[in-house]
Amino acid sequence: MKFGVLTFGYDGFLNFPKQLEIDGYYDVNLGDNAQSIAVRRIYKQLGIDDMNIVEVNRDTLPEYAGGKTLLIMNGVFYRNSFPLPAGIIPVFIGFHAPENVIAEQQELLRRYQPIGCRDEITTARIRKLGIEAFTTGCLTLTLPNRADKPETPKLLVVYGSGAGYLPPMAIKKAPSRLLNNAELIYHRFHASKFPFDAEMRREAELYEQALFKKYCREATLVLTSLHHVATPCMAFGIPVIICRMRNDARFSMVEKLLPIYTPDKFDEIDWNPPAVDISRERTDLLRLAKDEITTALQKGSAVSR
Repeated sequence: MKFGVLTFGYDGFLNFPKQLEIDGYYDVNLGDNAQSIAVRRIYKQLGIDDMNIVEVNRDTLPEYAGGKTLLIMNGVFYRNSFPLPAGIIPVFIGFHAPENVIAEQQELLRRYQPIGCRDEITTARIRKLGIEAFTTGCLTLTLPNRADKPETPKLLVVYGSGAGYLPPMAIKKAPSRLLNNAELIYHRFHASKFPFDAEMRREAELYEQALFKKYCREATLVLTSLHHVATPCMAFGIPVIICRMRNDARFSMVEKLLPIYTPDKFDEIDWNPPAVDISRERTDLLRLAKDEITTALQKGSAVSR
């Protein structure tokens, strides 16, 4: 039995080769890799040897031929991730997919119900089809609290593009005492060839790991518009402020832990927030992940395909 960690080649993402042709480069969101880092840590806590961990490209998943492999289906899945190959034993925790993909894959989801979903919109979409589902939140909430806090105050402003756009007015509202020692970080990974080969997929994850270390080492406050910056930083014990152009159903679990400020509420921002204590959420999610993995291992190949 192998244990799969998702990597991301972006095969089939048609906008990326177009951007590459026009600009000579394109960039991808690093949030996918944040979730894979969390999965690696869960496997380690279960005592799974690195020799038994394999990397599985989400975007060519139907082509996977690595034998029997347990795969935590955390993250966003599109049409090109299906059908699952015969060797994959899926564990649905932190799952998210567009509504059309959920409808197309309802037979698979029904077979493995109840489905653990990242957010309430995914849970609702699956339940609408008469399939059992529940909301787990994101596995990045299982990441450990940082060992030490920096002594020098530093604001890290971590932003993206598209849906992850951070309104500049949010930064303008920040007190000068914070802006005097602030750093901007663009949370995307630049690429000059398409799709990602195995080396590039690994490099993107290592870059995200390096950013995690930077957050833990330097940040006394993080201002971000991004889900997979907010949740890891909350897990690390870093105070976080989330500002976005508009709210998003994908943040439904995050919003239960932290306010999400949109432009009409920027004047209400607390610029000296405490770190959120997610110890209960971390413990519950780790227990769920371990239980689901154990159950899947016990079932093995007994689940009929």
